[in-house]
Amino acid sequence: MKKKSFATSVAVAALAVFAGLNLMCSKNSLEIVAVTGATPIAVKQDVKNGTTLEVSGLTKKVYKFNASTLNAFASTYLRTLEVAPDGKFMGTYRYTGIPVLHILEGVAPKKAEDAAFDRPLDMIVSFENSAGERVHFGYGELSMTDDSDPVILAYDRSQVLPSKPMKDGEYKHNVHRENIKGLRLVCPAESDTSRYLHDVKKIIISEVEVDNSLLPKMTKGAKCSSTGFSVIQNGKVRPVALDGVERVSVKGWVRTGHGTGYKGISTAEGYNLASLLKKNFPGCSAKNFFLFAACDGYRSIFSGAEIFNTKDGKAMMLIDKLDGKKPEAGPLLGPINDYYVDRDIWGLTHIMLIEDVK
Repeated sequence: MKKKSFATSVAVAALAVFAGLNLMCSKNSLEIVAVTGATPIAVKQDVKNGTTLEVSGLTKKVYKFNASTLNAFASTYLRTLEVAPDGKFMGTYRYTGIPVLHILEGVAPKKAEDAAFDRPLDMIVSFENSAGERVHFGYGELSMTDDSDPVILAYDRSQVLPSKPMKDGEYKHNVHRENIKGLRLVCPAESDTSRYLHDVKKIIISEVEVDNSLLPKMTKGAKCSSTGFSVIQNGKVRPVALDGVERVSVKGWVRTGHGTGYKGISTAEGYNLASLLKKNFPGCSAKNFFLFAACDGYRSIFSGAEIFNTKDGKAMMLIDKLDGKKPEAGPLLGPINDYYVDRDIWGLTHIMLIEDVK
């Protein structure tokens, strides 16, 4: 009998791998299939029976999901290095879960007819668990950012363990040993687990009550410009302070809009946003929110957790020079690493500190 060629052997092995993985997915099993020494770790997981989720608040209807409907969403698989807010190491884990963006894309927000701003970028997305505990996000930080470190509702967790055996036989640095019950909110881009939440049952979309008399009224389609901007805290308006604020610049900023598409690739110069906020709101932290408003009433809300506790937040800028020129509308808020530029605020006039969201 003739010996098989090397190419034929590789093809047969590849088909075996493909068939084996297809078999695993079709049966939705956790069986380990070893083909030519390869052991798959990331395998398809299903949401556990009995898991439910409700999305409500300022929405066109109440959205209710069970395990079957949640399984219809595209999921993702990621690893985390978890550190508690007090600096304690919590462990290394693998999660399978649904990016929150996938859920929000099918949910229609609904504001009041007389809302100060007609888009959802100044809305809050709150996650509530079975114990009534809540954590909060700006709508834009879940819908306009890129997909590199998505906030997810995880439904499966396993430990990431060292490859070498421990001397005492047990690795003790992972606090969580058990799998997830229900849905766990996981925020892999953040430097600590302040906004992680176990057993999530509800997503609630709402607006923050602010004094709109201190902010420009919405004038859709109006052309305006800003010669400067003010900061607002506890109902008091004062000029912005820029002395000592860190200067930054960026090249190759790819700008594309959710509605209008490609806008260009730019260079930008200005002030680091985190530095600017710390200067003008002493003591502000990841627990606060910040509302940015333009001369035409355009608005966007950002969480302090996003600005201060993520790499993307630390890259945000207050731009005073775009492609070598002063922006025509005046100061420009630039969340540089967003996927879409819809949270940019052209003609910035006000930054309002929101102490707390409930």
